[in-house]
Amino acid sequence: MIESIGSDVTDDRSSSLPHDGLSDRFFNNLTDVNLRFSIRTYKRVKPFANFLPIANAIASLVLIPSAMGAQPSVSNSLSTEDTAIQPQSIVSGYPVAPTYTLTRYDEDYSFLANPANRTKPLDRIKYIPLFDWGPFYFVTLGGNVREQYVFVENDNFGLGSVNNHGYWLQRVMLYADWHFGPFVRTFVQLKSDLEEGREPGPRPIDRKRLDFNQAFIDFSYPRTNLSADKTSLTLRLGRQEIDLGDERLIAVREGPNARQSFDGARLIFNSPQGRVDLFALRADSDETGYFDNDPGLSHENLWGLYSTIPLTTKSTAATLNNISLDLFYIGFSHLDAAFNQGVGDEVRHSIGGRLWRAHHINGLDFNLLGVYQFGHFGPKEISAFSTAIDVGYKFLGLQWAPRVACSLQISSGDSSSHDSRLETFNAMFPAGYYYGGGLIGQVGPANAIILQPELDLHPTSTLGIYLKGLFVWREDTADALYNTPGFPVLPGSANNKRYVGASPEILVTQQFGRHTSLSVSYYHFYRGGFLTENQPNTKDVDYFSTWLTYTF
Repeated sequence: MIESIGSDVTDDRSSSLPHDGLSDRFFNNLTDVNLRFSIRTYKRVKPFANFLPIANAIASLVLIPSAMGAQPSVSNSLSTEDTAIQPQSIVSGYPVAPTYTLTRYDEDYSFLANPANRTKPLDRIKYIPLFDWGPFYFVTLGGNVREQYVFVENDNFGLGSVNNHGYWLQRVMLYADWHFGPFVRTFVQLKSDLEEGREPGPRPIDRKRLDFNQAFIDFSYPRTNLSADKTSLTLRLGRQEIDLGDERLIAVREGPNARQSFDGARLIFNSPQGRVDLFALRADSDETGYFDNDPGLSHENLWGLYSTIPLTTKSTAATLNNISLDLFYIGFSHLDAAFNQGVGDEVRHSIGGRLWRAHHINGLDFNLLGVYQFGHFGPKEISAFSTAIDVGYKFLGLQWAPRVACSLQISSGDSSSHDSRLETFNAMFPAGYYYGGGLIGQVGPANAIILQPELDLHPTSTLGIYLKGLFVWREDTADALYNTPGFPVLPGSANNKRYVGASPEILVTQQFGRHTSLSVSYYHFYRGGFLTENQPNTKDVDYFSTWLTYTF
């Protein structure tokens, strides 16, 4: 279960929480701040071939409102007040389309209830009235398509099954967001993930012919999809995507072909003073066929509380510009978890905090994270930790608006396989772009010290160039090297060398209008002492990928 940048292994995403913007660290900054739509680089294009099976499955979502006599504009019975352009109105809002989000359910098109705001061709599918019952009864349709080519040489440092091989990955995701008045909405998103040409065949993250990526119902008060500066309470039940904070612990797995979903319940309280998420979820394990994902087959459960508290007020805005504090508890259980010590049942509790400031037009951004984990692995106690610091500075006044940044993460490893404790950190569902982009399958945050200097350049408002270096050491030489999903790659007994290796990385993204983006990435991993001493079968890794994304 490897994840990758625009390829087999990456989970970059935009958070549904007040986002730190540090997720832009590799692709989030795909456009300049002057671009209003600022589409996330990491929405890849899916195969046009996939459109047909999904289109048939979703056709009823389009036809039902039409059969009910719904028109592409608001009923004439609406009052003048309802149809007038009223900036900041919950009905009309500003006549500006919302930014495309990674999870899509946070986009609010209710402003299109005002016919005067419908100025784009696709607006007719972003607001389809239901029953002529009023402006809060409507359906929004949308989706994205990603077509991707990957070439990898010496996958998994030459220990894997793919060597000197290219293949295609294709993804189509279509959704229908049904609003039944201000308090209830149902969000349904289908996914179709195909693979062609990979030998010896697709991994679980490569192929999912057709299934529900998300299918949940929201009960909200005072209404669904309220902006972050309004107070609201939402109960969400069903299959859903979730990403939290800086995505080092829970992310949607955007890089791989098949994204990560969860089944369960989530209670979201949001206000200008902060946000709290309570959740009890089970990871959705993808099978390869049609609508054959069974929650009962999952071995991973997730529960907890995640809160975000803005520290900025009107009186402190000058000195504490958009600084926020996250506090969280996350519980996690996993049957048959694998570590250097062996295989066993794992129950792990993570408590931590995060102080952060988002990327801005100009100036400093930072992210400080600390996590402590306890619990048990079979009969053994768990005691593990991770800490990370990300710091960047953007010089908007200089040519190409450079941003210089550096990230350091230290995650504990196990000092002995024979004592009564497991000290290996488990990141659970991390975003892969922190650990090497396309090389995510090779290295991960368990038992690791990872240093990443970075330079972001924007020659134009739509062209982004991201240069990064990756340097990896084992935190404890007695423990294994783990990949991003958390599986051991080489045991700690291989040798006592700490240095794993280094990788130069480049990502280039070009935005074409609001809907289309093209990305190209390349990485080469140079092995260090741990991968070379007494390891005659290991090799350096090359990875190349290009993907085209269309989002609507």
